[in-house]
Amino acid sequence: MQLSRFTKYVAFTAALGLLSACDDFLDVNNSPNAVLVAPPNNVLVGAESHLGFLMGSDLHRYTALFVQQFAGQGGAGVQPVDYDRYNITPTDMNNVWRTAIYGSAQADLQKLIEQTQTSSPVYAGVSKLMQAFLFSITADSFGDIPFTEALKFADNPQPAYTSSQDVYTGLITLIDAGVADLDKTSTLRPSADDLIYGGDIVKWKKFANTLKLRLYLHYYPKLSATANSNLATLLSQPASAFMTSNADNFQLAFEAVAGKTNPINQFETSRANQFFPSTTLVNIMNTKNDPRRPFYFTESPAGQYTGAGNGTGYLGVNTNFSRIGTFLRGAKTGSGAQEYAGDAPIRMLTYSEYNFILAEYYLRSGNVALAQTKLNDAITASMQMAGVTTAAINTYIASRPALATAATPLQNIIEEKFVANYGVAVEPWSDWRRTGFPSLTPVSINPVLTQIPRVLPYSDVERTANPQNTPARTDLTAPTVFWDPGR
Repeated sequence: MQLSRFTKYVAFTAALGLLSACDDFLDVNNSPNAVLVAPPNNVLVGAESHLGFLMGSDLHRYTALFVQQFAGQGGAGVQPVDYDRYNITPTDMNNVWRTAIYGSAQADLQKLIEQTQTSSPVYAGVSKLMQAFLFSITADSFGDIPFTEALKFADNPQPAYTSSQDVYTGLITLIDAGVADLDKTSTLRPSADDLIYGGDIVKWKKFANTLKLRLYLHYYPKLSATANSNLATLLSQPASAFMTSNADNFQLAFEAVAGKTNPINQFETSRANQFFPSTTLVNIMNTKNDPRRPFYFTESPAGQYTGAGNGTGYLGVNTNFSRIGTFLRGAKTGSGAQEYAGDAPIRMLTYSEYNFILAEYYLRSGNVALAQTKLNDAITASMQMAGVTTAAINTYIASRPALATAATPLQNIIEEKFVANYGVAVEPWSDWRRTGFPSLTPVSINPVLTQIPRVLPYSDVERTANPQNTPARTDLTAPTVFWDPGR
């Protein structure tokens, strides 16, 4: 699978990086006309492409299988089947940890900050906001991570690990620094090279504030008085300071061109019959007659919406299930199972999620009426993204029980969020760890792990390269991230 939307730019950036790494070797032969530092616009394209690809590939598959949005099929030894049975090892983390997170996306973003901080700080600000997002995803997935000492390259190849709680504290500072950079005088400013917001600084600021809300919400149900105060202070800003429509979604679009389609589509095309919507997700939607189903899924061969059972894929090849539909793969281009445009965006943080955050916050704060309003707004935004008609949206919302009379109103919110965040990496898994919803039954055929993992293993390459600092990780089911209520 090729990497991203603008492969030629990424390759150019990588080549320049190799040139830079060799600039001390026989430097008497260096050409004075050689370009040893990639232009900021090329680095930004590379960084955003790496980030978008990462959020639709390994991290998405691991966590979506754990939280039962998807299920692995295809027989014993197939990767999604193993991950679905919680057979995930340090070796499986080598690519996502050292290459995808720290070696590509974060490295690109750090170099862009160093290159532009003085002369073109708007680029540095955008980079800091994406760094904060990716560091948050990394902490949510692994717990303690290299943060304070990370990304110093040859100056510190063996960084110490920062506790996940201290990472979160540092992320708020990093976001604030990024927003401050956006208002500074800048020689160069992102435009078309910004694949996410097209250089729209207002949208980057909305994203920054919405990301802060996500981070503060993660403190629930272990919300400290300080975090609660910070969240309330943040929400004292006008609504226009946050995402205000689906046009503000933090997402990366891909191209309907072979090799440049989104990573979910690439995986489905290259490894057909291995990754199916889960029975858990499909049944939640079937029970509610959810109008997003024709967009989320195909019909099964029996003409129904049918999910695959988690943990059953080792039994052999079975394709009698619904498959991933247009919402995650793009428009249908033919009648075949793999005929999709592949240009659906990889969604990372959406306006719908923003409203779910507010719904949960207001519910926990005792303002049930406002929580209901925000829940309805969240469902509406999600369904509009999928292409559901206004009439069908209104019918669905009218059919749902009111939070004021629900036996478990938080479950109502989180289950709706679980459906809306279909295709969003890590966050549905984080919500389950935080709240216990949706109610999941662990698979029963793993002789080692009898519970759903609550953290990912550290890479064995990282443990070999940084043995003194990499923490031991012997139990993937133990509450590990600081906000996990079991800690």
